[in-house]
Formats: sequence, structure tokens, C-alpha cells
Amino acid sequence: MALTPRLEIRQSQSLLMTPQLRQAINLLQMSNLELSEAINQELERNPLLEREEETGTEPPNDIPTIDDYNNDAAPAEETFAPDNIDYESNFDDSGSDSAGYQDAAYDWSDYNRGKHGTSDEDFDYCEKKAAATTSVYELLERQISLKFQQPRQKLIANLLCEQLDAAGYFRGDTAQIANRLHTSETEILNILSALQTFEPDGIFARDLKECLTIQLKEKNRYDPAAALLMEHLDLLAARNFKELQKICGICREDLDDIIADIKALNPKPLSSCNFDITSYVIPDVFVRRLIDGSYRVELNNMSLPRLLINRAYYAEIAARDHSSRRYLRENLSRADFLVKAMHQRATTILRVSEEIVRRQQDFFEKGIDFLKPLALKDVAYALELHESTVSRVTSRKYMHTPRGLFELKFFFSQAAGSYIGDEETSTLAIKHKIKQLIENETPENILSDDAIAALLAAEGTRIARRTVAKYREALKLPSSAERKRQKRR
Repeated sequence: MALTPRLEIRQSQSLLMTPQLRQAINLLQMSNLELSEAINQELERNPLLEREEETGTEPPNDIPTIDDYNNDAAPAEETFAPDNIDYESNFDDSGSDSAGYQDAAYDWSDYNRGKHGTSDEDFDYCEKKAAATTSVYELLERQISLKFQQPRQKLIANLLCEQLDAAGYFRGDTAQIANRLHTSETEILNILSALQTFEPDGIFARDLKECLTIQLKEKNRYDPAAALLMEHLDLLAARNFKELQKICGICREDLDDIIADIKALNPKPLSSCNFDITSYVIPDVFVRRLIDGSYRVELNNMSLPRLLINRAYYAEIAARDHSSRRYLRENLSRADFLVKAMHQRATTILRVSEEIVRRQQDFFEKGIDFLKPLALKDVAYALELHESTVSRVTSRKYMHTPRGLFELKFFFSQAAGSYIGDEETSTLAIKHKIKQLIENETPENILSDDAIAALLAAEGTRIARRTVAKYREALKLPSSAERKRQKRR
């Protein structure tokens, strides 16, 4: 068979990551703050877009807004944007969009200037560097991710971070937090103690005495004499050195050394930091409990502007200047697409949030022990969405509930692998039960892994001994032999 060159025509179908689809995906995974910034940038450069409050009058009936797309009817005027935005195609976000689409008018890469840099002439490097300064909460979040392994512990740690004041002191009520999460105050105090080892030294202290004590321990200067002095800080403030010498049982020279160590400490741990304590998390969704016991899910639209498209301005300029029609058509298409994409984003977030609340209602009613196993594919199947869409929706989105502020990712956990009882029990709930059993041990009654498995089976949670051991090790809890030695000391 001879090999000869020839020309063939083939017809095939393929999916392309068009610029419009990429923009829709980017909007979907943005947080409220990022989306607000993106909208502000588009408002600055698109003359056909404006905020509702900027008009000063009631919008005409022919001007579409986000709320107008709740109706099934199409807009009065056809635009260049697609009528339906499909989030369900599982594209590689890094794919090229150059093939099959050459319209550069849809390039919204400016939305990522803060992350990828910019070539603007008036770019101020020093101002940009100052704006990118790490906040205290970002510093604490890094330490939390390194210190704690379990989502449950990270959740409690983040809730405790919300109770910090500007000086770095913990001002929350551990009993109220424990009651809100339906857990023991001992667990809250244990996590608070772990947070007190974070940087800067002395953070999460509940009063001045505890703040100074933490710093002295960190510097290895906390001896019995220093401990006695810390119990009588009022005498130190009154400069009653003779009485302090008697109480501490030391000479004046040693007392001066301890006082010098205390003077070198920082009574306000965050005052020496170059970080900004002001860091806010704006919830994307509110969950409210109604009188009849049901829950209502609402979107937080307060942080996002309500957009209007000024079609009257478009018609006026297009009639006067024919050379600007192409520019106006491009901006009109961009404006229409942005309004549609924002509406689609809001609808998808609301649907996913409602499904999460429906599946995790026991958590809202009874506490963290009743958190059910939930996977992204479960929500995706129920809502007829792609799993990647649910993943983007739950990324950096927060839900404000009667039990506190939670990231949507928190509600997704695995089911117990070898569990043969109630299929609605998650690994987080089982680990919490194991931890509670071990915390309630007495030196005379140390539970082995077999005994813990038997106690869990009596409650309806049937798991193997090796599974108990695996969960115990994941919680960083020692074995029964090690616990017996520790509690007998």
C-alpha cells in the first residue's frame, strides 16, 4: 500500500472554554468581597452599567436588573451574551480560549490584578505592598491549619479567634460557646490552651496575669517566685517591694531581676505586630429558624450592588455617533452577560445552601455530634449539577446560622468506613464520641480500644477495634497504656 499525501475534510464536535464560560466560572467561585471588587472595576469602565442608587429615580420598565431574570420570559432586546450559562461542563480552567473565539472584548483578566500584577502606569508599588499586608487572622489561620488536624478542632479554633480584641486578649465566654456547639467546656478550654501557644506570645490570654504568665513560660522564666509575684500584681503596681520580698521569699536583687523580666514583656501582644486586626468575613448566606421550627435560607445581597443597564444612553449615543456603535454593542453585551451571570451565581449558591440545610438539619437542631456524612457528589446529584460546580460554590463561601458562622465546606464529611449501623453517622461525630469517652476516664478505669468499641456498639455505633485505634491516633490521643501511666502520676 503506497503512502501518499492527501487532503480530507472531517466534521467533529468539541467543547471549548470560551471567554464567557470562563468568566461565569470565575464569578461563581469568587467570594462576596472579590465579586464586589470585580463589579466595581466593571462599573468604572463600562458606561452602560450603573448602580441603582446612582440613578436617583425609579428604573424604567425596560431596564433589566438581576431580579428581572427570575421570570421565564426573555429580555426585550436580544444581546450577544448567551441566554443560559452552563456551569456543568467540566473544563480545565487553564485551557486556552484562543481557538474558535477571537473577540477580545470579553477579557476580564483585570479582575485578578491584585493577584497577577498589572501594567498600569500609575501603579504604586509601595501602596500595593502595604495593601497586601497579612492580617492577624490570616496569621492565625496558618497556625491553626498546622496545629489542628480535625475539622472539628479547626471550627472551634476559628470561632475562638472571633472573640479576640484589638490587644490580643480573648473576651469570649467558653461556657456559652460550648453550649452553642453542644459540646463540653473542657474541649473548648483545651483548644483555647493550644491557641495560647501561638505567636505572638501572650495572645488569647484572658487577663493581664495570664498574658504575662504565658510570656514568662515561653521565655523559661516562670519559676515559683515568679508565680507568687504574678498572684500579687496589685502589690507590684503599688511598688510595695518589701511585702513582695516576704511573699516570694527572695532577696531584693532577685526581686529586681523578676521585675525586669516582667517589664520586658508585652502586655498587649498585638500592639507589636505589623498586622491589621480588622479582617472581616461577610456571610454569603443567612439561615434563620422560623417559629414553626423550619429553617429559611436567604442570600446576603447587602454587600453587592444592584446593577442597571442604561439602554436609553445606549440608544442616544448610537443614534448620534455611528462610529461608536461597535464599542457600545460590546459594552452592552458585557453588561447583559454580567447581570445574567450574577443572577445564575446567586441562584446556584442558594440552591446548594438550601440542600445543605435540608440534609444537615439535625446539626442545627442538636449540635455537632449530629453532623451527617455528606459528599459533594450527593448535593450535585440531588440538584442535577456537576460536582465541580458544587465545589466552586462551596469554596470561600460562608453561611451565618444560629450556631455560628461556618464555611460551606465544613458541612461535607465522610461516613464511617466500616460502620454497619446508622448510615447517617459521620466520622466527625464518631471521633467526638471517642474523645469524650477518653476525657471522662478515671485513673482506675482506663478504657482500651476494645472497651471503647463495645461502648460505641451499645449506643448503636458498631465499628471495629482497629477503626477505634485509627480514629484515636488521628485525634492524637495516647494508647490506654500511656494514658494509664499519665493519669497515675
